[in-house]
Amino acid sequence: MEIHNKTLYDKNLILSYNNYYLSSYIKKNFVVISAISAVFIIYMMIIQEWWYALLLFGILVFYLLLTYFMQKLTTKRILKRSPLVEQPVLQTYIFKDNEMEVTNINSIIVRYTDIVKFKVTKEFYFMQSIDKKTYIVDYNGFDNEVEAQKFAEFAQKTFMKKRK
Repeated sequence: MEIHNKTLYDKNLILSYNNYYLSSYIKKNFVVISAISAVFIIYMMIIQEWWYALLLFGILVFYLLLTYFMQKLTTKRILKRSPLVEQPVLQTYIFKDNEMEVTNINSIIVRYTDIVKFKVTKEFYFMQSIDKKTYIVDYNGFDNEVEAQKFAEFAQKTFMKKRK
C-alpha cells in the first residue's frame, strides 16, 4: 500500500494551524475555568454579593479576550518571522504499511509506532512523533478523493488509539 500526499507549508497552513490551536486551547481550558467560575458566581449571587459575582464574571471575560488577543499577536509574530511565508515548502508524504516517508529538502522515515499524537481537524490531519516533530497532512494534498478516503480509513485503523 502507498498513499501519497503533498502538503504545501505556507502562510495559509500556519493560519489554519494557529486557529486550530486557539480553538482547541479554548475548548480544553476555558470550559473548565468557566465551569469553576460559574460555581463561584452562583455562590456569590446566593449570598447576595452581587459586586463580587460581577467582578468574577468580568475577570472571566477578560481572560477569554486576553487569550484570544495573545494568540492573534503570536500568530502575527510567527508570520513575520517564518520563512514559509516568503518561500513555501512542499512536503511530500508517502504512507506505507508500517511507516511514512516524509520528503521536503531532506527525506526521513517515520515509523507509525513513533507517532504519539494524532488528531483530525476540519482542514488537516495533525501528527506528533516521540521526538516532538509535528506533521501536518492537508486534506487537499491527496491526488484524488479515492486516495483521501483510503488514507482516512487507514488512519482510523492505524492511529485510533493515539487520538487525543
